[in-house]
Amino acid sequence: MPDQALMDWVSLIKDTLLGVAALVTIFVGIYGLRAWKRDIVGKEVYAAAKVLVKESHLVYEAARKLRQPLWSYEKRQFTDEETVHTTENERWRLLEAEAYKDKIEKFARALERYESAKLELRVLVGSRVYEGFLPFGRFLSESIERVNAYLDLLQDHTQAHLPGSPEIIEAQQELYPSDNLDDELSQKLAESREEGEVSLLSHLHRKSIYG
Repeated sequence: MPDQALMDWVSLIKDTLLGVAALVTIFVGIYGLRAWKRDIVGKEVYAAAKVLVKESHLVYEAARKLRQPLWSYEKRQFTDEETVHTTENERWRLLEAEAYKDKIEKFARALERYESAKLELRVLVGSRVYEGFLPFGRFLSESIERVNAYLDLLQDHTQAHLPGSPEIIEAQQELYPSDNLDDELSQKLAESREEGEVSLLSHLHRKSIYG
């Protein structure tokens, strides 16, 4: 018959091993849970960063279109009654103002989606996401300001501005992007958008904006 002292030691060792096993299980469980949470958060951050890059491209394109001269399809047709009661210059001013207000509304929708995407990522990674896109935001605002300056001229009925008036020509030159997008504002918009994307590279698991 085994010695009682030996049996007590065996029982103690078994209890100890069971306790250690339980602690190991708890540790592994906690570590696994934390790893799982990190993995989930990492995927959410990647997805949010990807959406922000996409929306930054879209709002950049919207800003470019916002500043473009009007195409004929962007101008509505006047009714016969409107034509009778307005001059050619009044109709020109009215069409220009209406069309650019419509452009602003379209741009505002793209800007809202961009700002929403920026906020989603800010929730996950903190406010530094705003820092990377601050210059881009300033040049987006400048795009709107140039359109508003043109609208102010069109809607200032104390002045008889014509399509060829010096003030109108100057405002259009400030507003319109160049055909090759090599004007200063277009370049700054493109460069600052790229700077914003560069600030997200660590979240996108890339080393360059080119892939």
